[in-house]
Formats: sequence, structure tokens, C-alpha cells
Amino acid sequence: MRFHLLFLLALATLSSVGQAWQVWDMDNSPLPSTTVKALVEDGQGGLWIGTDWGLCHFDGEDAWEVFQQAEGGLPGNDINALARDGQGRIWVATTAGLVVKDGALWTAYTTTNSPIPEDEARGLFVDHLDRVWIATSGGLACFTGTAWNIYNATPESYNGLVLNTGNTRCVAVRPDGLVCLGTFNGGLHFITDASVHFLSTFTTGFFDNTATGVLFDPLTGDRWVATPSAGLLRQQGPTQGGVWYQWNSSIAFPSNGITCLDMDPQRRVWCGTQIFGLVRVDLDGSFDQFNEVNSGLPDDEVRSVLAAGDGAVWVGTTYGGLARLTEDVGIGDSVPALGSSVFPNPAQGSTTVVFDPRHSGNVYWRLHTVDGNLVQKGSAIGTGYVLSLSGLAAGPYLLTAGNDAFVEVIRLLVEE
Repeated sequence: MRFHLLFLLALATLSSVGQAWQVWDMDNSPLPSTTVKALVEDGQGGLWIGTDWGLCHFDGEDAWEVFQQAEGGLPGNDINALARDGQGRIWVATTAGLVVKDGALWTAYTTTNSPIPEDEARGLFVDHLDRVWIATSGGLACFTGTAWNIYNATPESYNGLVLNTGNTRCVAVRPDGLVCLGTFNGGLHFITDASVHFLSTFTTGFFDNTATGVLFDPLTGDRWVATPSAGLLRQQGPTQGGVWYQWNSSIAFPSNGITCLDMDPQRRVWCGTQIFGLVRVDLDGSFDQFNEVNSGLPDDEVRSVLAAGDGAVWVGTTYGGLARLTEDVGIGDSVPALGSSVFPNPAQGSTTVVFDPRHSGNVYWRLHTVDGNLVQKGSAIGTGYVLSLSGLAAGPYLLTAGNDAFVEVIRLLVEE
């Protein structure tokens, strides 16, 4: 396993200029609790909100609905996770069971009426086949709609794919079928139809045995992992032997305790921290912090984050309720709405260039030294390209990428 530590200049004192914040709490809205643990879009411009005291629907403007155990179909009011499937149904993971809301119809799955391993459902993911994946303390369940496949640490695990632990916490599935599973103190797992392998501090020297959130980059397939004590992680390349990058306190990252994460349409990663607010990691690896001091965030203890398709970022906190951040494009002058990117940067050996989607067809690129000497050139078709840096001297370079429409110049630093 190869590890790479990012050395970056932290942008931790972001001005509130360019930020538009709105906050909803128990004083100005029907929220039943200030503790917002789960968020998911409803597909119609609104939001489903999971709290520790019920489920809410908010249209994003002024209309609210609140659902609680006493008068609704919830098996319990304490909600850990939410997901929406391809039919528009809302799946709700509670501490007392799993429930799906299909219009006015509620269907609950517990250990008394289904093979779900435990009533406390912790994490949810709906994959490309509309299967629902449920992380519990007793194993990982995949509900196909007609069958339950249970993965655990016993020989009876589905298809003989035995986990290092059944104490699972969060899950994501890539369109090619790769499952990334975060556990509680059992390591990070990668599961395919035919294999399972895990990374842990005991076996491979991995960063942390516990994950609080996992996701796949939809464009590159990279894995992002939130951990409670090792910060934020990213893996490029293959799951076995790929390169890991780490954002933690050694590079002045605001916190090693990451509670949640999501990726916005620009492929920036937003992550919540235990006591240091919200952090955005940009495509070049730099980061900005949003907290009670420099922004309109109502509470630095972040429990959930949702990067919505319209560009807004929704943040659930422990004591401050729900917040919505709308950014100006120029905030921090760090990431434009569109643009090619290079990661890692600084780089060693090779780097991945992800082209702006406006570069349709062939993209022609050239790599120059800063004094204008051409060292490489070529063309690529598609959205990305792996650029070899083998044989290049350490130092700054300029990468020019473009076509007949427009040309971009990206500064690249090659390390020894």
C-alpha cells in the first residue's frame, strides 16, 4: 500500500463575503429538534430531513411536514440516514428499524418481519440497480426488492464473502458494482461479486479502522473516506495498491474528526467535522473552512451535509438546526464553475488531468517549463487523461489544454 501526505497551504480563515446563509431551527420552523442527522433531496426541489426526533419534509421555501412515530409510519423517531430510490420512494434508517415511504404508504422492516441483521439501521445507499444497501451493527444488508443478501463476519455471509466485522457503518456502490464499506473498528472493505478485502491498522497499516462516510467520485471512480480520527482520505488507482492521500492536522486541516461528507456537482468534497464546522476540499486539494466565526454556520458540530444539484449546500448540526449555504462562484477565488483540473498537484510519477466538459471531442495538450520549453505534447479523447511525469525534473510546469473552442493553462508542480 502506498500513502501520500498532502502538503498544502490551508485556507482556514474564509471571509463571510460572498456567502448567503439561511438557518432553520425550532424557533423559526417546525423542526422537531435542532439535531439534524440525515439529509436527502426529494427530486422536486425540496428536502427530506432526518432528526433525532422525527422526519421532516421541507419544500425549500416555507412549507413543512413533520412525521413522528406517534402519528406516522416510523418505527422510531431517531433517524440515522436517508436515501431516495429511482421510484422516488424515501428510505429511512432509524434506530428502531428500516422504513420506506412510498407516497402515503409506509413499510417497515425490522428483525421481526425481515432478515435485516439489526433493528438499528446506520447507513443507506441506493445503487444503480435500485438495490438498497443497509449498514447495521450486525452486518451489511442488500435488499433487491425481493431478496435480502446479508454480508457479515461468519461463513454464512452472502456468497461466501466474509467481512472482517459485521459492525458496519456506511456504504457506497460504484456503477461497476464495487462496494466500499466503512465499519466500526473493523477496517475499510472493498467488495465485488467474487471477492472481499479490507484495510486496517492491524493488517496493512491503514489510517483508521473506522469510517463515518464513504463516497465514489462519479467521474474518476476515486474513493473518498471520512474517518473519526485520521481526517479525510482519498484513494486513486486500483483498490489494491492504489495511492492514498490524507488531509489531517499535520497540514493544518481543521480537524481529524470527520463526521460526514458529500460531493457537489463541481466534484468538490464537503465534509462535516466533530467540533470545527464545515470544510470544502477543492479539486486541487486546497481547502476552506466554514465555522461560527467566519460564516453563518449556526453550530460547529456538523452531523450531516448534502451538496444539492442546484449548487446549494445543506448542513445539519447538533445544536443549531439546519443551514443552507449558497456561494458566489468567486468565493475564495479557488474553484470556477467549470474548468479542467489536475490531481494530485504537486505530483510525482504521474497525475490525472480531468478535462472541462466543454472540451468535447479531442483535447490537445502541451506541457511546458515556465520559461516556455516544450517537454511533452499529445491529445486525449474523453473526460480524463493520466499524464506521465517520468523523467521530468522537479519544479513548476505549465499544462495547456484546449481545442478550437477555448484553451486553458494549469500550473503543475512536479516533486522529486
